Amino acid sequence: MDELGRPEWLFANTVHDGCDGASYYYAEAEFATEYGSPKCLVKIGCRGPVVQCNVPKRGWIGGVGGCPNVGGICIGCTMQGFPDKIMPFMDEPPGGLLSPGAIKSYGAVIHHLRRLINNAVNEEPKWRHKRPMLTTGYRPH
Repeated sequence: MDELGRPEWLFANTVHDGCDGASYYYAEAEFATEYGSPKCLVKIGCRGPVVQCNVPKRGWIGGVGGCPNVGGICIGCTMQGFPDKIMPFMDEPPGGLLSPGAIKSYGAVIHHLRRLINNAVNEEPKWRHKRPMLTTGYRPH
C-alpha cells in the first residue's frame, strides 16, 4: 500500500506514464488543440501528468480504455480530492502555460538521445550473417 492506503500496483505511476500519445508528444512539446487528437492532451485539460492511476495501461473493461487512449482527457477521477480539487474540468491545468517552453528544450535533448540509441541498437549484430560458417559472437575464455 502507498502512504494513502491505496494498492501501489494501481497508483505508483501516473496516467501520463501509460498514455499512448503522451510519452512522445509531451516530450516533443506537441499538444492537441482539439479532443480526439493523438497528441498530448494536457493543454486542453488533461490532468494525466499528475494523476496517479494505471487505467491507460490496464484499461477499464476487458483491457480497453483509459480516457486519454480513447481520445478523452484525464479528469483525475481516481484522486482523493476528486472532483472538488480538480475542477473546472477541461480548463488548462495549472502550470500548463509554463510547460511548453521548458518541455521543448528537454524534448529536443530526449529526441536526440533516442535517435542515438536507436542508431546504435537498430542494426544486426556482426555475428548474424549469411555465410556458410555459423558464428555466435560467443568467445570462451
